Amino acid sequence: MLKSLPQSKGRLIKRRLPIQPAFHETDMMGVIHNSVYFLWFEQGRLQIMLEVLPVEEALALGVFMPVVENVCHYRKPAKFGQPLLLYTTHHIQPAYEGRLVFSHYLIHEKQRTAMAFGQTAMTMVDARTNRLIKEWPAAVWKKYQALK
Repeated sequence: MLKSLPQSKGRLIKRRLPIQPAFHETDMMGVIHNSVYFLWFEQGRLQIMLEVLPVEEALALGVFMPVVENVCHYRKPAKFGQPLLLYTTHHIQPAYEGRLVFSHYLIHEKQRTAMAFGQTAMTMVDARTNRLIKEWPAAVWKKYQALK
């Protein structure tokens, strides 16, 4: 399981994403399939990371940002058509420590009840060698530090 980041570590940023579960995302029990939550978590994470490193720029720099850990805790089953909100938070790190951790909170928009929560961790690797990048390109790090 992912370690929690201390609340005081770095500046916290938060993004909100409305989710409207689709019929094709349901399983045989009529609830959203457990794998779909990770797709929603990816949307939340990308909302933040695309502000820092758009895909085209990452490819030009020869950088990949793979997910290295994903965790989801399911509280209540989400169903087709329910209005949901995904809140994704991330602590801006003062120094890159080899991974970025994002926390995700999925709530029912009208009932304001928790549906699920989880975390995603990602790292940065050189596309040519698949080795960890220990220091971000300066321009990318500057954009990361400027996130609000």
